[in-house]
Amino acid sequence: MPYLLEARSGPDNLWARFEEPDGFGLEAYDLVADGDVERLGGVPRFVRSNSGRVGDLVWTTGSAKIASPRFVDVLESIGATGYRTFPVDVRGRRGDVIIPGFVGLAVLDDDQDKDLRFSNGVQFWSFLASDRVVDALRAADVTGFRIKPA
Repeated sequence: MPYLLEARSGPDNLWARFEEPDGFGLEAYDLVADGDVERLGGVPRFVRSNSGRVGDLVWTTGSAKIASPRFVDVLESIGATGYRTFPVDVRGRRGDVIIPGFVGLAVLDDDQDKDLRFSNGVQFWSFLASDRVVDALRAADVTGFRIKPA
Protein backbone atom coordinates (compact mmCIF):
# COMPACT_ATOMS: atom_id res chain seq x y z
CA MET A 1 0.00 0.00 0.00
CA PRO A 2 1.46 3.41 -0.87
CA TYR A 3 1.75 6.20 1.66
CA LEU A 4 1.29 9.93 1.17
CA LEU A 5 4.28 11.97 2.39
CA GLU A 6 4.43 15.73 2.84
CA ALA A 7 6.25 18.34 4.89
CA ARG A 8 4.54 19.47 8.05
CA SER A 9 3.03 22.90 7.47
CA GLY A 10 1.77 24.01 10.87
CA PRO A 11 2.83 27.29 12.47
CA ASP A 12 5.46 25.42 14.53
CA ASN A 13 7.18 24.07 11.39
CA LEU A 14 9.73 25.86 9.20
CA TRP A 15 8.41 27.33 5.96
CA ALA A 16 10.87 28.27 3.22
CA ARG A 17 9.78 30.62 0.41
CA PHE A 18 11.35 30.25 -3.04
CA GLU A 19 13.09 33.40 -4.31
CA GLU A 20 12.24 33.57 -7.99
CA PRO A 21 15.25 34.54 -10.13
CA ASP A 22 14.88 37.47 -12.51
CA GLY A 23 13.61 36.73 -15.99
CA PHE A 24 11.83 33.43 -15.35
CA GLY A 25 8.37 34.17 -14.00
CA LEU A 26 6.25 31.23 -12.93
CA GLU A 27 8.32 28.80 -15.03
CA ALA A 28 11.01 28.96 -12.31
CA TYR A 29 8.69 27.25 -9.83
CA ASP A 30 8.10 24.34 -12.21
CA LEU A 31 11.81 24.02 -13.00
CA VAL A 32 12.65 23.74 -9.30
CA ALA A 33 9.80 21.33 -8.52
CA ASP A 34 10.98 19.11 -11.41
CA GLY A 35 14.63 19.37 -10.34
CA ASP A 36 15.53 20.94 -13.70
CA VAL A 37 17.57 23.65 -11.97
CA GLU A 38 20.43 23.86 -14.48
CA ARG A 39 18.21 26.10 -16.60
CA LEU A 40 18.01 28.62 -13.75
CA GLY A 41 21.73 29.35 -14.01
CA GLY A 42 22.33 28.89 -10.29
CA VAL A 43 21.31 27.12 -7.11
CA PRO A 44 17.66 27.72 -6.16
CA ARG A 45 17.41 29.94 -3.09
CA PHE A 46 14.76 29.67 -0.40
CA VAL A 47 14.29 32.09 2.48
CA ARG A 48 12.87 31.20 5.89
CA SER A 49 9.44 32.76 6.22
CA ASN A 50 8.70 31.86 9.85
CA SER A 51 10.48 30.73 12.99
CA GLY A 52 9.31 27.10 12.99
CA ARG A 53 11.39 24.00 13.62
CA VAL A 54 13.12 22.11 10.83
CA GLY A 55 11.78 18.68 9.86
CA ASP A 56 13.10 16.04 7.49
CA LEU A 57 10.96 17.61 4.74
CA VAL A 58 10.59 21.41 4.64
CA TRP A 59 7.39 23.14 3.57
CA THR A 60 8.03 25.45 0.62
CA THR A 61 4.55 26.89 0.01
CA GLY A 62 4.65 25.26 -3.43
CA SER A 63 5.41 22.01 -5.25
CA ALA A 64 9.16 22.11 -4.60
CA LYS A 65 10.38 19.75 -1.92
CA ILE A 66 13.40 20.13 0.39
CA ALA A 67 14.76 17.05 2.18
CA SER A 68 17.17 16.48 5.04
CA PRO A 69 20.40 14.54 4.59
CA ARG A 70 18.88 11.83 6.84
CA PHE A 71 15.89 11.46 4.50
CA VAL A 72 18.06 11.20 1.39
CA ASP A 73 20.53 8.83 3.09
CA VAL A 74 17.68 6.38 3.74
CA LEU A 75 16.51 6.59 0.11
CA GLU A 76 20.04 5.95 -1.11
CA SER A 77 20.67 3.11 1.35
CA ILE A 78 17.73 1.08 0.00
CA GLY A 79 18.26 2.02 -3.65
CA ALA A 80 14.92 3.81 -3.85
CA THR A 81 13.70 4.81 -7.32
CA GLY A 82 11.64 7.65 -8.77
CA TYR A 83 13.45 10.75 -7.55
CA ARG A 84 16.48 12.96 -8.00
CA THR A 85 18.13 15.47 -5.72
CA PHE A 86 19.68 18.84 -6.47
CA PRO A 87 21.43 21.57 -4.47
CA VAL A 88 19.36 24.25 -2.75
CA ASP A 89 20.32 27.23 -0.63
CA VAL A 90 18.06 27.83 2.38
CA ARG A 91 18.75 31.08 4.17
CA GLY A 92 17.45 32.95 7.16
CA ARG A 93 15.94 36.39 6.81
CA ARG A 94 19.38 37.95 7.45
CA GLY A 95 21.04 35.88 4.74
CA ASP A 96 22.66 33.22 6.93
CA VAL A 97 22.55 29.57 5.86
CA ILE A 98 20.12 27.90 8.24
CA ILE A 99 19.94 24.26 7.18
CA PRO A 100 23.18 23.17 5.55
CA GLY A 101 23.17 19.81 3.81
CA PHE A 102 19.49 19.88 2.85
CA VAL A 103 18.75 19.29 -0.84
CA GLY A 104 15.94 19.70 -3.29
CA LEU A 105 13.96 16.51 -3.89
CA ALA A 106 12.17 16.06 -7.22
CA VAL A 107 9.75 13.19 -7.72
CA LEU A 108 10.11 12.17 -11.36
CA ASP A 109 6.72 10.87 -12.50
CA ASP A 110 3.67 8.79 -11.58
CA ASP A 111 5.14 5.38 -12.53
CA GLN A 112 3.58 2.93 -10.06
CA ASP A 113 6.64 0.67 -10.26
CA LYS A 114 8.85 3.33 -8.63
CA ASP A 115 9.31 3.87 -4.90
CA LEU A 116 8.46 7.57 -5.08
CA ARG A 117 5.82 8.89 -7.43
CA PHE A 118 3.35 11.73 -7.97
CA SER A 119 0.30 11.71 -5.73
CA ASN A 120 -1.93 13.70 -8.11
CA GLY A 121 -0.53 12.90 -11.56
CA VAL A 122 1.71 16.01 -11.48
CA GLN A 123 4.27 17.67 -9.20
CA PHE A 124 2.59 18.56 -5.92
CA TRP A 125 3.70 19.29 -2.36
CA SER A 126 2.79 15.74 -1.35
CA PHE A 127 3.96 12.55 -3.02
CA LEU A 128 3.51 8.80 -2.75
CA ALA A 129 6.08 6.44 -1.27
CA SER A 130 6.22 2.64 -1.29
CA ASP A 131 5.97 0.47 1.82
CA ARG A 132 9.69 -0.25 1.72
CA VAL A 133 10.57 3.46 1.72
CA VAL A 134 8.25 4.21 4.63
CA ASP A 135 9.46 1.15 6.55
CA ALA A 136 13.09 2.21 6.06
CA LEU A 137 12.40 5.82 7.06
CA ARG A 138 10.61 4.69 10.22
CA ALA A 139 13.34 2.16 11.08
CA ALA A 140 15.92 4.97 10.84
CA ASP A 141 13.68 7.28 12.94
CA VAL A 142 13.45 9.73 10.04
CA THR A 143 9.93 10.99 10.70
CA GLY A 144 10.09 14.79 10.61
CA PHE A 145 7.24 14.95 8.09
CA ARG A 146 3.63 13.77 7.71
CA ILE A 147 2.93 10.15 6.67
CA LYS A 148 -0.62 9.02 5.80
CA PRO A 149 -1.94 5.87 4.14
CA ALA A 150 -2.88 6.79 0.56
